[in-house]
Amino acid sequence: MERLPSRQETLDFNSPLYLDSNGKYRVEAAYEYQPTAYIYSGRWEGSKATSDRLELAGAAPFSIWGGNLEGSIAAGYGYRASTVRADSEIEELHFHTSDHFDWGAAGTALKIRDRVSLGISLLDSDYRRKVEVPCELEVGVAPWLKIGYRRSYLDFASNVDVSISGHYGNLPLHLQQELNQIGGTVDLKGVHLKYYQDVQKPRNRNGEARVDLPGGYYLVGSYSDLDADLMDVGFTADGNPGGRLKAALQKRLYRVGAGWQISERWNTEINYRRMNLDLDGGGFANSSAVVDFWPSLLIGNYNYIASARIDSSQYHASAEYRGERFQFSAGLQYLDIRPAAKIDYWRSQFLGLGTAGAGTTELAVDRIQMLFLAFGVGYQFNKLQLRYAFGQFIPFNAHDKEPEPSTPDTGSGDGGNPFSSAWDKVRHYPGGGVHRIQLSVSF
Repeated sequence: MERLPSRQETLDFNSPLYLDSNGKYRVEAAYEYQPTAYIYSGRWEGSKATSDRLELAGAAPFSIWGGNLEGSIAAGYGYRASTVRADSEIEELHFHTSDHFDWGAAGTALKIRDRVSLGISLLDSDYRRKVEVPCELEVGVAPWLKIGYRRSYLDFASNVDVSISGHYGNLPLHLQQELNQIGGTVDLKGVHLKYYQDVQKPRNRNGEARVDLPGGYYLVGSYSDLDADLMDVGFTADGNPGGRLKAALQKRLYRVGAGWQISERWNTEINYRRMNLDLDGGGFANSSAVVDFWPSLLIGNYNYIASARIDSSQYHASAEYRGERFQFSAGLQYLDIRPAAKIDYWRSQFLGLGTAGAGTTELAVDRIQMLFLAFGVGYQFNKLQLRYAFGQFIPFNAHDKEPEPSTPDTGSGDGGNPFSSAWDKVRHYPGGGVHRIQLSVSF
C-alpha cells in the first residue's frame, strides 16, 4: 500500500506539484506489465486479460529573483494498452477489446519564498476529447497550516466488441470527469491531517491522517468517496444503431493502520482497507438493429436494468528497509471480495404496449478469497537509481450462492447465465500479477 502521508516518488503530470525536480535535472523511465488473468480450462478456456504502460519524463530546475522564485519545467510521453479476450462457445458469447492510447504532457512546478506552491500541466491523449489542465495550488498561512485548491480528472476509455448468438456489436466506453477540490493540510507536533472536497459535488472528497506516537510507533488512515457518471453511450449491432446504455458509479474507500519505525532504515506496518463499489445502470436495445422494420414492431425493444456491488476487505502487512544505496520491501495481503450483480430484462410488445420476455440474470459467485504477495528492490548507482517491483495474486477459494429457482422465461431467448460461468471457478486460474521497472537519473 502507498505510504502515508503521501509524498512524491516520481514526476506526476496528474498531480503537478509532484513535477518538482528538487533543484536537479531529472530523467525517468518506467514500464509496467500486468498479466491480469488467463483461464486455462472450462467454458471460458483461453480467455485472457493483460495490460501494460510506458512512462517517460524529464524535468529541469530554474531559480530567478535571487532565489525567491524556484521551480522546474517538465515534459513527458507515454502510452497505456490493454487487451481483453473473453470467449465462450457454449453460451455463444465473445467480448474483445484491444486498446492502445498515447499521451503527451508538459508542466511546471513553482515555489515562491517557500510560502506559495503552484503546479500546472497540460495533458493530451488519444481518448481525451480535449486537452486537460490539472492544477494544484498551496498557500502556507502558518508554519503548520496550508490551504489549497486542485483540479484533477477521472479518465477511462475502451472500445468493446461483442458477439452474442451470431450478432455483432460495438460499445465505445468513455469517462471524463473534472474534479475541483478545495481543502488544506495540517502538520503540527507529530500530527498530519489532509482533507479535500469537491466544490460542485461535495460527496467527492478524500483525506489522510498520521499521528506519531512515542517509541517510533504511529497510526495512519485515509478516506475517499467518489460519485461519477460512468457512461452514457450508444452502441451498434450488426453495423446498425443498436441502443443506448447509461451507468453511474459510487466508490467508497477507507483505510486504518499502525506502524513502527524500528530504526532510521527499518519500518514495518499493518493495515486494514475496506472498499465498497456500487454500479447502477440500464438501457435498451433496438430489435430493428437485427431484424427488419415490420418484424421489429412485433418483437419490440429489449430493456435492461443492471446493478452490481463489490465489497472488498484487505488485510495487509509489510516491512521495508531503506539504506543509503539499497532498498527492499515485502508485503502480504489477504483479500476477501464479495461481489453481487443482477440484470433485469424485458421486451416491450407491439408498439411498446405491454411487456413480454421478462427475466433476471444474477452473478452466481458471491465470495472470492485470495492472497497477494509483493516484493520490491532498489539500488542507487551514484546519479542513477533502479527500482523493480513484483506482485502476484494467488486465488484459493471461490464460493457460489445456493441454487435458487430460475425466473420463468417467457420468450426472451436468454438460454443461459453468462454470469454463472464468468469466473469459471477461479481455481482454474493460478492468479494475475504485476511487474514494474523504473529507472531515474538525477544530476
